[in-house]
Amino acid sequence: MNRDDNCSVTLSAFHRFLSQRHTGVERSGNMVTTTREPDAPDAASPSVDGDADDAPALSRGKRLGLSALIVFVLLGMLASVAPRSQLREELRDVTRPFLLASGVDQGWGVFSPSPPTTTNEVVARVDRTDGTVGVYPMEGGIGITEYWDYRWRKYAEQLWRKRTAERERVAFAGWIADQDRAAGHEPVRVTLVRENRQNLPPGPGPDEGTWREIPFFTTPVSRR
Repeated sequence: MNRDDNCSVTLSAFHRFLSQRHTGVERSGNMVTTTREPDAPDAASPSVDGDADDAPALSRGKRLGLSALIVFVLLGMLASVAPRSQLREELRDVTRPFLLASGVDQGWGVFSPSPPTTTNEVVARVDRTDGTVGVYPMEGGIGITEYWDYRWRKYAEQLWRKRTAERERVAFAGWIADQDRAAGHEPVRVTLVRENRQNLPPGPGPDEGTWREIPFFTTPVSRR
């Protein structure tokens, strides 16, 4: 080996030494020794334990307030579905405003064990100056249309069932008179009639009784 070859080998070994120093790796035979220190944890990233320790604890007053609210809501929901009793009525008087405002009020009167025993429909009968009579049934449909017509049925139920709905009856009768007048007639009187029939129990025989008419409101209509 001449002098140039020795210089080349020496430079090559020196470059390998510098490379190993830079990467922090030293090779000795088949052994590899790493001299680089592990990365230090990032001080900006919070630890899981630190998050748990830093979470604010609720004060005793807040815990008592939340517990009282939960008990109040549960009592109100229980009063909504409990059997009729004096205790139930007293609980409903206290909790019903909050339940209605929060939307958690419940009513299961249409289900067992005491479903409605009658079917009721409301129609408006209009007497006209020419002696004819117009009949306006409440909105209602069959199938999927029942979902958006149901509000009309509930409105009609309140008209005949609620004693304090005098203002609603007058307004509805006036609206019916306007509809009849817009159709080219001259109404003189509007009568609201409840059509009622019995829902007979299951078994042999008919499922329902015969319809009967029960007038529950009449008002004269002024000419325009």
